[in-house]
Amino acid sequence: MEISIKSDITYFDIEKAYKEIKRHRNIDLYIPVDLAGMQFGIHSEIIQLIITWSRMSTGRLYIHYDSSTSELDDKIGKMFNRYLNFVAGCMGYKNGIYLLDQTEISSKVANIIKEKISFLKLNESWKKGDNSFISAVQHSANPYPSAFYFSNGSLKSKKEIIELSKNSLVDIVQNYTAKTSISAIEHYEKLIGEIIFELIENTHYWAQSDYSNKTYSTGIRGLLLSSHRGDKEALLSNCKDDKMFYDYISELLNDNSKDNVIIEISVFDSGSGLANKWLKENIKTTQKEKIYEAIIDCLIKNNTSDNSSNYERGFGLHNIMTLLGNREGYLKLRTNGMKLFRDFKKEPFNGYIENTRENYKLNNWHKVQKKTIPAYQTEGTMFSIFIPIQINL
Repeated sequence: MEISIKSDITYFDIEKAYKEIKRHRNIDLYIPVDLAGMQFGIHSEIIQLIITWSRMSTGRLYIHYDSSTSELDDKIGKMFNRYLNFVAGCMGYKNGIYLLDQTEISSKVANIIKEKISFLKLNESWKKGDNSFISAVQHSANPYPSAFYFSNGSLKSKKEIIELSKNSLVDIVQNYTAKTSISAIEHYEKLIGEIIFELIENTHYWAQSDYSNKTYSTGIRGLLLSSHRGDKEALLSNCKDDKMFYDYISELLNDNSKDNVIIEISVFDSGSGLANKWLKENIKTTQKEKIYEAIIDCLIKNNTSDNSSNYERGFGLHNIMTLLGNREGYLKLRTNGMKLFRDFKKEPFNGYIENTRENYKLNNWHKVQKKTIPAYQTEGTMFSIFIPIQINL
C-alpha cells in the first residue's frame, strides 16, 4: 500500500491519507519535489501527517526520481532543503528512503539533513522568502537549535525568544515590500513572543516522551512562520477546501482591491498529543468527548493536571486566546485524532475578564462540515494561529 503527498494536495486528501494509515500498518509514503501554491496552514498539516505516518507505519519513504534522473544528487539536495521534505527525511529515515527504482538513498539524505541541522545550530532560522523555519531533531547529533537553546541544551529566556519572534516576523512580512505595516507586530510583540515561547516550552517538556514519560527514540518539533499577502480574491484562493477558513476570510475583508497581510504561526511536534499527556494514559479507546475535554483543560488559564510539578500547569494557552480575541484571528489545532478550530471574529474572546469553561470552546472541523467524525488517530500536536497584521477593510 502507498499514500502520496501530491504537489497540489488538499485537506480532503490528507483526511484520506490518515484513513489509509489506520487501515494498513505497512504503507509507503511518496513525497513531492515541492508544493504548488500557499494554502493557509497546509504545510503544518502535512508535517503532522508525515509524523503520524512515521510513528504508525513500517513503510518506506519514496521520492519521485530514479537512478537515471539527470543531475540526481543536485536534485536530491534541493528537494531535502525544503521544509516538508526535511521533516520527512528526519522521520522517514528509520525505514529507509528510496528512489522509484528501489535504489536506497538514505545515506545521501542523512548527509543533507545533518548539514541543515548544523546550520540551525549556528543560525537563528532557516528563511525562505515569506517563510521562516526552526526545528529541533531529537535523534540528531545537534538537537538544540540556537534560536531556542543555549549550547548546553537549556531553553533560552522568554525575553530572548520574544526578541527573536519579533525580528523573524518583521523579516517575513517585509520580505515582499518594506512598506508593509508592522505596527500590529510592534504593539503585540510581547504577547506574540510569549505565545511562541510558551508553545516551544511546551514541546520541549511534553513532546519528547509519551504519556508514561518514556522518552521517544526519534522526534522532531519546530516553528514555522509564514506571511500571506494579497487582495481578498487572492487570499480566498488559498483557502481551497477549508470552508470555515474561507468564510472567515470572506467576513474579515471587505475591499477586493487592496493588499492585506496575515501572518501564520505554526508550532508542531511528534509527541503523544495533548490529551495523552493531560490524562496520562493511552487514549486509543477513549471516547472523543473525553479527549476533547482534556484538550480544553490544556487551554484554560492556570489549569493544572499535577500540582506536584512545576511545569505541568496546563499549556498556558490562555494567551493565544487573548491575542486572537484582540486581533480577530483564527486558531487551528490538530491533536489526538481531533481537528479543532475557532474563528475569533465570529466567536470573540476577552482574555482580560474571568472566563468560564464554555468561553474556551473549540469547534470540531468534521462536525461543522457535517462529516463523520473519524476514528483514526494522529501523532503529535499542531497549533496554527493566524493573525491579521495589515487589513484593508
